[in-house]
Parts: sequence; C-alpha cells; structure tokens
Amino acid sequence: MTGNKAPKFSFKDAGTLYRFIWSHSARDQVVVCLVALLTLPLTLAPLELQRRVIDDAVANKAVDLLLTLAAIYAGVVIAQQIVKFTYNVLRGRLSEKMNRAMRSRIIKEPDLDTEEDGDVVSMLTGEVEPIGGFAGDAYAQVVTEGGVLLTIFAYMLYTEFWLAVVAIAAFIPQALATPLVQDRINAQSARRIEQIRGVGSDAIAARNGDSGKREQALERVRRIFDIRLLIYKLKFALKAALNLMDHLADLIVLAVGGYMAIQGQTEIGVVVAFLSGLGQLRSPWRTLISYFRVSSDAQMRFAILTEKVDLTGSEKG
Repeated sequence: MTGNKAPKFSFKDAGTLYRFIWSHSARDQVVVCLVALLTLPLTLAPLELQRRVIDDAVANKAVDLLLTLAAIYAGVVIAQQIVKFTYNVLRGRLSEKMNRAMRSRIIKEPDLDTEEDGDVVSMLTGEVEPIGGFAGDAYAQVVTEGGVLLTIFAYMLYTEFWLAVVAIAAFIPQALATPLVQDRINAQSARRIEQIRGVGSDAIAARNGDSGKREQALERVRRIFDIRLLIYKLKFALKAALNLMDHLADLIVLAVGGYMAIQGQTEIGVVVAFLSGLGQLRSPWRTLISYFRVSSDAQMRFAILTEKVDLTGSEKG
C-alpha cells in the first residue's frame, strides 16, 4: 500500500470482490443462499401463529385448536433452529475454505521475498480472516435480511401508504450517514494495516540485531494504539447517531400518525401497528447496515492485499 490513503467504497471495486468470492465458492454460495431462504418463512411464521393462538384459539376457547397451534409453533421453532444451525455451519465452512485458498496463494506468491516477512505474517493472520469471514455472508445475508426488510415494508405500504412513506423516509439519514463514517473508518483501518505490517518487519529486523529498527517498531506500536482508539471513537459515534435516528423515526411516525388519526385519515391501531413494524424493521435494517460496514472493510482489505498478491490465482473450491 502506498501512503495512508485507503480505497473508498465504490460499486466497481465491490464488484471485483464479489466476483472473486463467487469465482471461488459459487456452488457453496448457492447452497448457503437456498438454506438462508428457508429461514425467511420460519422467521415470519411465529408471528402469524401467535396471532392465531390469540384471535382463533383463545378468543373462541378452542382447546383442541390451541394444542394444535402450540404443537405447530413448537415444530416451527425446532425447524428454525435446525435450519439456522445448518446455515451457520455452512457459511462458517465457506469462510474457512476462502481463508485456505487465500493463504495458499500467499504462500505460493513468487514475488514476496524475505525482506517482507512481517508483511507476509500480517497477511496470513489478520488480513485474510475478515475477507474470508465476509465471504460466508456475501450473498446469503442479503437474501435473508433483505427479504425480511422488503416483506415488512410491503406490509406497511399496503396498510397505510403515506404513513409508510414517512416511516421509510426516516431511515434515509441512516443510509446516508453510514457510508460517510465508514469511509473514515476504512482510511484509519488502512493506516493500521500498514503500521502492523511495518512493525512485524521491524520487530524481525530488531531480533536479528538491527537496533535502529527497535525504536521504529515501538513508535509504530504507539501509532497503532492511537489509530485503534480513533476507530473506536468513530464506530461508537456512528452507533450513537443510529440509535438517535431510531428514536427520531419513532417520534416522526407517532407525530404524523397521531395527526392523521386526529384528522380522521387513519386509525390509531394503524399507528400502533406501524410503531411495532418499525421495531421489527430495526433488526434486519441494522444487520444490513452492519453488512455494509463489513463489506466495505473487506473490500478495503482485499484491495490492499491484492497490491501484494495476485489472489486470482487461488485454487478454486
């Protein structure tokens, strides 16, 4: 890596990373995505079963129906956990296969020499893992969380269109703020990677008798500390801002929905349902925001790694 300038998120560079992942794990990605699709109905089914238990079984004092629905609910929960376990094992296996392929290619890279021992150690340990970890979620997480998000949005739009538009608009600031802060985090992460590579090489040189490298290594350690602290501040500031925006979204829906209810344009039950809907939206929405952060970080690390190693030569599978 030249200088301290980190690559910013771009669809072109992200496409390069996704193509690399797909070319080395296409079959595994398809299997993981299919299993991920099974989690969608199993996640939504309990909500409908809860409604039927209350509205159909309890309201009508139908004990047989209550027992039947309870048994179905138990079966759904068990199936849900089996599918989630399978999904997690498959994506974990996929990630490790990607790690193995990248590490094999780094070891076989002919252009790396002994003067870059610290760089090689850093690449084999800390730099490969985030890329491989992202590979396990690269496609499947968009399928599952995106599916849940679209389903809830569609329900809200169908129930009360304009109130849904207001609710959806409340998420826009989060979508804008996240990439701006993430670019700054990426820049600091790139500086940190550079310093970690350097401290590894300096430490090896110092152990081999180069006393001048010892002070340089210690200075790099101090820089790594400062950079890491700044990354923490940026991450937690973003988290606090997203939490604040969540509360503002509730306030906007409550205020606009309350006004519409007073004017007779909607019912108060719809407003309550929308507040509940916002609560259900947050889990997949936050997961997708986290997915973007991880994707952006993986893209940055991949770009830095490929400056040293031609990963396109990795073994497939």
